[in-house]
Amino acid sequence: MLDLDHIAITVDNLETSIYFYTKFGYKLTAKFEDDGYRWATLKLNNHSLELFENFNKENFDHIAYSYENDKEVYELMESLGYKNHDLATFFGDLNRESFFIKDKNGKSIQLIKK
Repeated sequence: MLDLDHIAITVDNLETSIYFYTKFGYKLTAKFEDDGYRWATLKLNNHSLELFENFNKENFDHIAYSYENDKEVYELMESLGYKNHDLATFFGDLNRESFFIKDKNGKSIQLIKK
């Protein structure tokens, strides 16, 4: 039903962090710059790591899962106490439909339509 899509972390220095994670075997696949932040995607086998250097010191940390079946994911969300109108769908920088929820500890979870 769900597949791990990526893990995203906020870093103080994008270039230093890219260097660090490439030592673990990650390969840089993309870099972006937008108003207020820079962002890089790195791959290790089938897993992606997104690094965000945010000039406003906002936290972009999250775990992202991808899904194919809308009905299944919305039933899952309902079982967790979310209503469809609570799930603000958006298309991010990579033009992928997704929405965010928070786990019971306040950690961000992104769900992305494949």
